[in-house]
Amino acid sequence: MAPLRKTGHAGGMPDIPPIENTATSRASAATRHSDSSDHGNALLSGKHIIVTGATGGIGQSLVARLTDLGARVSATGTSHQRLNQLRAVAPSIFIQAADITSETDVAAFYSAAHEQFGDVDAVVNLAGVSIPGAIAETDVETFKRVMDVNVLGTFLSCKHAISRLREMDAQIVNVGSMAGTRPNPTAPLYCTAKAAVAMLTDALALQLKDRRVRVTNLTPGGADTPFWGDRPVNRSALLASDDVVDTLVFVLSRPDHVMVHDIRFESTGRERS
Repeated sequence: MAPLRKTGHAGGMPDIPPIENTATSRASAATRHSDSSDHGNALLSGKHIIVTGATGGIGQSLVARLTDLGARVSATGTSHQRLNQLRAVAPSIFIQAADITSETDVAAFYSAAHEQFGDVDAVVNLAGVSIPGAIAETDVETFKRVMDVNVLGTFLSCKHAISRLREMDAQIVNVGSMAGTRPNPTAPLYCTAKAAVAMLTDALALQLKDRRVRVTNLTPGGADTPFWGDRPVNRSALLASDDVVDTLVFVLSRPDHVMVHDIRFESTGRERS
């Protein structure tokens, strides 16, 4: 059996290319989203938004977009180097490295972010990892790693966000996966973990409804990011990172009276032009 290949969107992975800091890429994104930028800017400007897994492919794009829209962003990931590169692109953000599976690290990050920017308006939990493999050949440590990053990490971030949220109408967006809605034989642990995240999200929404905290489960299909590692995937037929970021910004920019419970979306399988 070939060795298991670890993949993830939590950030800090050695094979992720350097973050681009080019006027062209930022201008292209701004042009693409010109129809909704003014509205999004009005609703997101000045808001304090936490992003975990900020150094992954989607995390990088999200942080850049949110800062362009005037949000105050606190970002965390596992790699000091990647976070510093991210701040070079978005100098106004607050960064602090954290192991999302460590309650000490997560609590310290939320404390520092709150001290920096005050009450939290929204949290986007992006940190996650997938390790493909046959169940009969997967060791317990691999099982724990997948569950810890995806499920425990989301739990810890939500737990320590709650006391830092603004008094009413804050948001928590947990990024799940279409893999959590249907099994596949390649990455059964990831499917299981994301299914657990969806249930955790729904239960949290019930617990926080009296505070009018809006809790959303975002459920994208596969996206063209370094998440896939060296797996043979036709990335041009996947969602683009900006497709996921567009949807996140849509959710985050809803007015306070709008509750988005769950959005499921994926590529049609046609190659992007």
